[in-house]
Amino acid sequence: MPFIYFGTNLALEECQIQFKNRHWNCKLFENNQLMGNILDSGTKESAYIHALTSAGIAYTITKACSTGRLSSCGCDMSMKDKTSNSSIRWAGCSDNVLFGSELARKFVNLRENKKKTQTSLLNLHNNQIGIRTILSSVDRQCKCYGISGSCEFKSCWRSLHSFTQIANQLKEFYDNSIQVYLQKNSIEKNIQFLPEKLPLQKVKNELIFLNSSPNYCELNLSVGSFGTKGRVCNRKSRAIDGCDLLCCNRGYQSQIMTVHSQCNCRFQWCCHIQCQDCITTQEISRCL
Repeated sequence: MPFIYFGTNLALEECQIQFKNRHWNCKLFENNQLMGNILDSGTKESAYIHALTSAGIAYTITKACSTGRLSSCGCDMSMKDKTSNSSIRWAGCSDNVLFGSELARKFVNLRENKKKTQTSLLNLHNNQIGIRTILSSVDRQCKCYGISGSCEFKSCWRSLHSFTQIANQLKEFYDNSIQVYLQKNSIEKNIQFLPEKLPLQKVKNELIFLNSSPNYCELNLSVGSFGTKGRVCNRKSRAIDGCDLLCCNRGYQSQIMTVHSQCNCRFQWCCHIQCQDCITTQEISRCL
């Protein structure tokens, strides 16, 4: 199914946008080869990739249903002809989030269900966080009807948030992810991940990881780290995108350059992020 490929691509493109100013910038490939074993590393970066990919696949399948590009599904008709009051009518094509999420869940979990290792169990949990985020990322949208532009009547439908909003929410999960350990004597039955210093209930709704992240300051392709040498930094910033932090205190070099950069980025069907090419003259600083 092409929408699985499209959804994976959408997730990886958005991941690189979300983390462009971090030590780990979600660069996964070198010459079309996956570097390191980050997908099964059990780190918080792996957790984010699994959640975002699950969400990306669910998103593209859902949008394919709503736009008639997938013959096995259509719009969500569960709210059709229902009214919350006399001035609102559910009509139009609501995003079929339940169908898209369920099909995505079956696909992303297929690989993990075959393995049944500690890491695969971890990945299953984080996949589910991505699916739950999609399911909760639906808003009501309405079109007004009435005399002289009034909103006497509304025709409403349910629509997914933008994928960037969904990725932002998952990034918050990443920043608050919880390190866990596998409960002893539970390899065969009743496997549980337990947090180090938090209540068990907290784990159920958060991204979780087993292993600490490697040092992404330094080049180490075996663990999926490309280092930060040559990365563009902001010499005026004190935040994570600032040269001191992003360059890991190795220093930086600045020069005036004509820069082609992506701007005014928008999601395009199907299924990638399309940006305009903007040309500016800037002082560019790069990590040494």
